[in-house]
Amino acid sequence: MNSEDVITGVAVELHGDGRYRFEWDDRFSTAPLTIYAGATPGTIQRDRPLLRDAQPGATLAASRPGLREYFLLQRKDGSGLIVAQRNVPMSGCVNFRDLGGYANADGRRVQWGRLFRSGHMANLGADSVAQFNELGIRTVCDFRTSEERASESRGLPGEPRLEVLEITPGIGDRYYFNRLFASTQDPQRVVDAMHEMMRVLVLTAAPRYQRLFEVLMECGPGAVLINCSAGKERTGVASALLLTALGVPRTTILKDFLLSQRYFPYEQEIPRVITKYDVKGPLEVARPLIMPLLETRESYLQSAFAAIDEHYGSGEGMLETLYGLGPAQLARLRAQYTS
Repeated sequence: MNSEDVITGVAVELHGDGRYRFEWDDRFSTAPLTIYAGATPGTIQRDRPLLRDAQPGATLAASRPGLREYFLLQRKDGSGLIVAQRNVPMSGCVNFRDLGGYANADGRRVQWGRLFRSGHMANLGADSVAQFNELGIRTVCDFRTSEERASESRGLPGEPRLEVLEITPGIGDRYYFNRLFASTQDPQRVVDAMHEMMRVLVLTAAPRYQRLFEVLMECGPGAVLINCSAGKERTGVASALLLTALGVPRTTILKDFLLSQRYFPYEQEIPRVITKYDVKGPLEVARPLIMPLLETRESYLQSAFAAIDEHYGSGEGMLETLYGLGPAQLARLRAQYTS
């Protein structure tokens, strides 16, 4: 398989005028496409094209305002790609995204609408309840600590099963970043801490991530959401491990990780982080100090990959050694979540 998945060059985004805009690059198609739509990937109406001879930049009116839609982009030869807007724009949710569509080494793709990742949903708006319900999320795997859940939570619509998989947001204990911010005004020390935290996550949080895989294999129909406060590091590592288990290459996993640069609203999260870690001093001092914690840098996930390779040789080596996910278990996961 080409190391660059064509889906990373395809974008679907709903604009304020109520129209979806479609973009793709030459890796996917140099010729016009036909576009079909449906409420789910399995209900795309392939006998009712909504747009023929579509070029990059084509737009379509949303047929289900406020609710998620999936699209088939079909080439002239009949082949195509199912896509959707990568993020799920619900009010009061942070960094909420669909992990669907990514290709694995077997030529299969992660199923859309089955695996979601997000940050906290403390301010989920009443106008988003119907949208959340329609996602069909039956299980939530939450990596936040009890203190985080107490300050960042609200009851979720539909009362999905909650699997609490607490992972401390730091190194060693939950006050790590509090102490760090109190001891320095040098942002580089925070960058270094982020690199170390990502290494520590993959090496010490194995019981929590192992339980994630057990939950995924236990689940029946419906979607699974994995989340933490920002949906970037603890959830980022979990997503990377999950996509690795599903056979998705690291080049694609890294691109998914970096989408937090776009979908994590770091500016509006500054007050929450300052309060959470009791950062002292005026904003002009606190802001640059906490920015490495709020940013999503390629080097952060690369640090996690380096730790995996150093200790286990490869992602699949780690999955088998730490989690007992050998060939049979990986095949089961891929049969369940890719098609």
